[in-house]
Amino acid sequence: QGDPAMSVEAILKAKGRNVFTIRPDHSVSEAAALMAAKKVGVAIVTDAKGGIAGILSERDIVSGVTQFGKGVVDMPVRNLMTTLVATCAPADSVKAIMQVMNDRRIRHLPVIENGELVGIVSIGDAVNFRLSEAQMEMNVLRDFAATR
Repeated sequence: QGDPAMSVEAILKAKGRNVFTIRPDHSVSEAAALMAAKKVGVAIVTDAKGGIAGILSERDIVSGVTQFGKGVVDMPVRNLMTTLVATCAPADSVKAIMQVMNDRRIRHLPVIENGELVGIVSIGDAVNFRLSEAQMEMNVLRDFAATR
């Protein structure tokens, strides 16, 4: 699907493949503690076989507090998680995943390869990648112009 240097794989090479997962029966407070400790905006919710059951974002937790009040922290993650999870593949272009995130108004995409969860990319990862890509192109053009 195009140039591997402009793909999700390139982002994963730069940032690593760490993904923080929780189980659907964990409490919202456990999920929030994990997300705060790891300084991440989402946790992937996995089933017993490691498959994606859902995704829980900071936004889901805030909505839960609004809807259910303080008791939300004792609820299981399954009550708040988003179950229709958009994903991407390592070969997907950065431009394509940015379009998906923009269209769906989401900030994170789990990366799936051969049915396995192998990473996660955020809109921030994609924007930073595109900015450094543009900076490199500008430098190449500047060097080219200087040698003429």
